[in-house]
Amino acid sequence: MSSSTSSINVVSSAIDVTSIVDNLMTAARQPETVMQNRATACSNKVAAFQTLNTKLSAFMDKVTGILYNGDTPLLTPYSFQDRLDGSIFSLRKAASSDDATVSATASQGTAGGTYAIAVTGLAQAKTMASAHFADIDTTSAGTGSLVIQVGSGSPVTVNVNSSNSTLAGIRDAINTASAGVTATIINDGSSSPYRLLITSNQTGTANAFTLTNNLSGGTNLSLTQTQAAADAQFTVNSISISKSSNTISDVIDGVTLNLKSLTSAPVSVTVSSDIDSIVSSFKDFADAYNNLNTFYSAQFKYDATNKKAGVLSGDSTVRSVQSRIQQLLTQSISNGFTGYNVITQIGFKFNNDGSITLNETKLRSLLATDTRGVAALMLGNGSPAQVDAGSVTDSRVTYNGKTSATQAGTYAIQVTSLAEQALVVGQKSFTQLDSDETLTITHGSTVTTVDLLNGDTFEAVLSKINSALTVNGDTVTAADDGSGKIKISTNNYGSAQSISVTSTRTGNPDNSTGFGNNPSDSGIDIAGTINGHDAAGNGLTLTGASGQAEEGLSLIIAQTTTGSYGSATVTLATPADEGASILSNLQTALKGITDPLQGPIHYATDSLNQNISRINDEISQFEDRLAIQEQLLIEEYSRADEALRLLTVNQASLSNQVSSLQQMG
Repeated sequence: MSSSTSSINVVSSAIDVTSIVDNLMTAARQPETVMQNRATACSNKVAAFQTLNTKLSAFMDKVTGILYNGDTPLLTPYSFQDRLDGSIFSLRKAASSDDATVSATASQGTAGGTYAIAVTGLAQAKTMASAHFADIDTTSAGTGSLVIQVGSGSPVTVNVNSSNSTLAGIRDAINTASAGVTATIINDGSSSPYRLLITSNQTGTANAFTLTNNLSGGTNLSLTQTQAAADAQFTVNSISISKSSNTISDVIDGVTLNLKSLTSAPVSVTVSSDIDSIVSSFKDFADAYNNLNTFYSAQFKYDATNKKAGVLSGDSTVRSVQSRIQQLLTQSISNGFTGYNVITQIGFKFNNDGSITLNETKLRSLLATDTRGVAALMLGNGSPAQVDAGSVTDSRVTYNGKTSATQAGTYAIQVTSLAEQALVVGQKSFTQLDSDETLTITHGSTVTTVDLLNGDTFEAVLSKINSALTVNGDTVTAADDGSGKIKISTNNYGSAQSISVTSTRTGNPDNSTGFGNNPSDSGIDIAGTINGHDAAGNGLTLTGASGQAEEGLSLIIAQTTTGSYGSATVTLATPADEGASILSNLQTALKGITDPLQGPIHYATDSLNQNISRINDEISQFEDRLAIQEQLLIEEYSRADEALRLLTVNQASLSNQVSSLQQMG
C-alpha cells in the first residue's frame, strides 16, 4: 500500500510560462537574424559603391583638369588643335632674369620666345599737395568749389561749404565725387604737419589732372605739384615703346609685363611651356588612379586569417568598371600629330599590383622637347559632327537641297539650254489709245481683266495692266519691249508657265494694244548636266538624275549663258567622332559610369536599395507572424500551467484522503 502511494506525487509546482515562451521565441527569431544580416550586407555594398563613385569622380576631375584646365567649354572640342588650345598643355610661364625689376606673366597658348626689356622711365601719377595745416578737422580752407579735370575727360565740380571746408572734409568730398583722383592727408612731422595730397588714380601723361581752386574765405590750400605725370619708357628687343601704365599687356601678345624699376641692363623675359604645372597635373592624375586601384584591391583581396573578402568581392559591376578604365588607359593611340602610341612611352609604368607610377624626369624631358607630341598622345584627334550641307563654287548657283539618295561628292554643273519665261508681245506700237479696250490675261488658272479707256497713254496702259495683275495676286509683268509695244511675261521660268491675252479690239487696229489676235505662249525649262549626266530641268532648277550619285541634288541657276557653272559639293551628316584619345575617352567613360540616372553604379546601388527595402518588408511581415506565434504560445502554456495547478490541488486532496485511509487502517 505504501509503495503505490508514493508513486502518486506527479508535480509539486506550476510552470514558468515566461521563460519557456522566451526560449521558444529566441529560436523562432533565427531567420530574422539571417534577413537582418542580408540587409546589412546590402547596405555595406551600397556604401562601398558610393565610395567607388566618389573616387571615380575624383579621378574624372583630374582628367577634366588636364583636358580643359578648369574651364570646361560649352561645346566639346574634337580636333586635336581645339583640344590642345584649351588643355594644360597650352599653359605658359614667363620667367624674368630679374624679377625685382621686370616681372611677367603669360596667358594660355602664348607663343614662346625671349624678349630683352630695358626700362628707362617708369609711369607716374600726377600728385599735388596743399600748404601745411595745424589740424585736419578745425581750420577752414574756405568755401566754394574745386574743379578737377583728368586728361580730356569732363570736369568734375566738388562743392565745399561750411560743413566740409576742413582738410578732412575736403578730402572726403573729393573722394566721394569720383573725379578720377584720390585725396589723402599726410603728416610730415613739422609744426603744422598736415597736408592734403591729391593723386591721379591712373598713371601716365594722358591721365594728368588740372585743379581749379575756387575756394575763398579761409586758409588757402596753395596746392602745388609734387610729382608730374609720366609715361613708362622702355624698349622690347631694342624697339622703343611708351605706355601710360607700368603694367603692360598690349605689347607682346599674351604677355603682361610689370615694370618695377629702371634697369641698368636689359632684363630677359622668356615665355615657355609651363612644364611644372603639366607634370603636377599628371602626378595628381596618377595619384587619383592609384587611389581607385587601392579600392579595387581592397575589394578583391581575401583575408585568409579572418576568412573574409571585400564587400564588393566578385561584383561584376566593379570588375567591368575596372576593366574599362584600364583598357582606355592602356590603349594604343595613332594620329598624325604624334609618334607616341602608349603612355608608357612618356614616363608612365604599370605595376604588378595594378597601380601606375610616373617617371617625372622622363616626362619633363619629353615635354621640354616635344610638348605637342605628348599632348597629341593624351588628347587624341577626333572630328565634330557634320550636318547635311551643300556648297557651290559659282555665285550664279544656289544649293537648293538634296534627297536621301544623294551621295556625298563634288559634281560639275553645265547649262546646255537656257530657261525661258512665257511671253507675249502686242503687235502694235502706240502712244495713246483711240478707243476703249478690255484685255483678259490668263496665267495658268489665274485670269485678270484690265479695262482700258480711250485716250490712255502707253504709260497709263502699262500702269493699269500691272496694277490689275498685282491686285489679282498674279506673278506676271507688263513692260515696254523696247520698240513701243507692250510685252507681258510671267515672272517665273519653265514649262509650267503659260500665258494668253485676249482683247476686245480684234484685228489689231492702229492705236490699240495689238493683242487682238489672242497670242499665247508657254515657258521652257532649263537644260543641263550635273556630274556629266543629263539633269532634270524645272524652271531654273536642275535636279540630279535618278540612279546616279547626284540623284536628288537640287540647284537653282541664275542663268546668264550656256556653259560651265562651276561645281557643287554635297556633305552628308555624320555623328561626332571622339577618336582614340586617352583623356577624352576616359572622361566620356567616367561620365557614363558615374551618371546619377543611367550609370552602372546607379543601377547597382538602385538594385541593392530595392533588395534592402524588400528584406525590410520581409522582416516586418516576419515580426508580425512572430507576435501572433508568441501570443499563441503564451495562451497555450498558460492553459497548461492552469491545468497543472489544478492537478496539484487534486494531488494534495488525494494525498490527504490516502493519509486518512492509512490512519483508519
